[in-house]
Amino acid sequence: MLHEFIATGFFVGRLAYAPGTLGTLLGVPLVYLVSFNSWTVITTVVALFVVGLVSSNEVIKLTGDQDPEEVVIDEIVGYIACFTFVEPTLKTYILAFILFRLLDIFKPFPINLFEKLHGAYGVMMDDLVAGIITSIILFLLLK
Repeated sequence: MLHEFIATGFFVGRLAYAPGTLGTLLGVPLVYLVSFNSWTVITTVVALFVVGLVSSNEVIKLTGDQDPEEVVIDEIVGYIACFTFVEPTLKTYILAFILFRLLDIFKPFPINLFEKLHGAYGVMMDDLVAGIITSIILFLLLK
């Protein structure tokens, strides 16, 4: 039950409408809490990535689905990763949200390669890579 609670973002991922978008929204207050500097962002991303691997793996075992829609810890981690190279401001919160969701939905190269990984790694890695790419794009656009 704890793994489901974590993997589904406090069960937000079980809501019928747009679980990925709602999961990404859960990342917003977390970014606010941990964005003192890049190191706290990176540490949070690494810690939640590991927790997300374990929790999403348990949900995969439970459901038999290799990429359960209700798992949103990956969106949370990916959104936080968007702030690796950029300062959190109202502008970057909004731009990161839009760009990250677009990359997560359409999964262009190289994100699509990571989605093909097996099990929890595939669930978590594509969103992590989408978040890092979002951060790089925003850094280049806003510098």
